[in-house]
Amino acid sequence: MFPPSRFRERVGSGFFLRQFTSMPPSTSIKASVAERLYWSYANLAMAEMAVHDNDAMYSRKHFMIRARLYSGLTKGTMSPRSLMRDQRIRMKLPQECVYCGDTNFLAIDHVVPTNRGGADTGDNAVWACRKCNSSKSDKDLFSWWFVCRTGFPPLFVVRIYLKQAISYCIAHKLMDHSCTDAPQHPFSFDQIPTTYPEPKTLIFSPFHARKATTVG
Repeated sequence: MFPPSRFRERVGSGFFLRQFTSMPPSTSIKASVAERLYWSYANLAMAEMAVHDNDAMYSRKHFMIRARLYSGLTKGTMSPRSLMRDQRIRMKLPQECVYCGDTNFLAIDHVVPTNRGGADTGDNAVWACRKCNSSKSDKDLFSWWFVCRTGFPPLFVVRIYLKQAISYCIAHKLMDHSCTDAPQHPFSFDQIPTTYPEPKTLIFSPFHARKATTVG
């Protein structure tokens, strides 16, 4: 989906060079659900920090964060950030479409559609304009975005999706299954990003993107 990257990561007390075409060896096409979700979430954390720091490109510190988080998630020594933090972010966001920033004809959208098995809870609900809501409908977030939109989804929406996916798959004991043979679930595992674009092309949310432009 995105070009291969070559980078340095810190492991223990030394550095080593690894080349990944899309995911590390443990998360190939036959990856487990846990490997794919945790690798994407670790990349998300890396991207969020880079965007927050206004970095145009990823650096060693970002790759170290990704490596450490992925290792901790797979070993069970770390977990995704609290949903309470996401709720605090929601409270600071204006009432606008989380996908495009439009403020007209808003309605509640479930990031993971409820008729696909998504949770009917506030953690899974966002504001969406009529156009985005109608276009997305009951489609998987990534299946919809990469076909109907350009660029990469706002990172805040990606965060909600991945946390919902991780929570659902843990609850339904899907994490050890292969992505290709996991029993019925509401996610398109093959569409979940395993590489993220350079931070200069990403936004955390439409609101944050406008704020950054104004400040700049």
